[in-house]
Amino acid sequence: MPARVGFSIDSRQGLAHPDEARLVRLAAELGYQSAWTPSGPDAAAFDTCLRWYRESGLPTGISVVPAAGQPVAFYAGHARRLWEETAGTFTLGIGSGQMDHAAQAMRVYVPELRALLPQGLPLFLAALGPRMLALAGALADGVALNWCTPEQVAWSRSQVVEAARRAERPTPRLIEYVRTCVDPDPRLARRTLGSAALVYALGPPAYRRHFERMGLAQELRRLEREAGEPGKEFIAAAGAAGPPGAVRVQFERLSAGLDESIVRVLVTRQGDAQSAERVLRECAPGA
Repeated sequence: MPARVGFSIDSRQGLAHPDEARLVRLAAELGYQSAWTPSGPDAAAFDTCLRWYRESGLPTGISVVPAAGQPVAFYAGHARRLWEETAGTFTLGIGSGQMDHAAQAMRVYVPELRALLPQGLPLFLAALGPRMLALAGALADGVALNWCTPEQVAWSRSQVVEAARRAERPTPRLIEYVRTCVDPDPRLARRTLGSAALVYALGPPAYRRHFERMGLAQELRRLEREAGEPGKEFIAAAGAAGPPGAVRVQFERLSAGLDESIVRVLVTRQGDAQSAERVLRECAPGA
């Protein structure tokens, strides 16, 4: 296990707010050290973080808001509000959000955002490829990775370390969502994980290149051609999935090399709180 383990509940899992609140409290009891949520270009994720903090007392974070969606003042204002209302325990992650010439645009956006944030508020940058990783190493407090094998985490860290060295600054922390699905039906768990991964792998070009860098180009071409289910290699690279008792070891393998690993909860059926609870219990830091 990495030094820290957090969890993330995505609103797209369709959990009712009372179930979500119970799961957040349970996660704190199980020893999780942080609570994270993805975000659209609005204030909803900030409100979610505040609600979770009040339920559990856990540090919260957003990974990540899309820079293309709002000007810096919008995110900075909400981040300041969260920083103040959570006693300085909030982390803001920012991603390009499909900007054109993303690395170039974010080289301007990140310093402008930083200038408006409260002193001490950690700013993380989402990064996949070498240019964004180098930018994160030079400008950010942390790097938010996504869909990485352990080998890709190691390569990413080397890029960040070198960029931070050139900038003569401390190496940013590396965090990552690890998509995790647990179900008595192992095929259903793997299918749930595979479907979530393919939205990215066969979607935005930056993610397509990312999966290809991990040696999955041939598999992606096969899936486009045959429209079948992803193979074992793709599933093993995408996340952790299977029956209870068989998933924790996968999560630990994918967490290698990270400073903080975040269990990104995947439910096999929309709104199924029991499915989410299985994930939290399977990967609990204190288990």
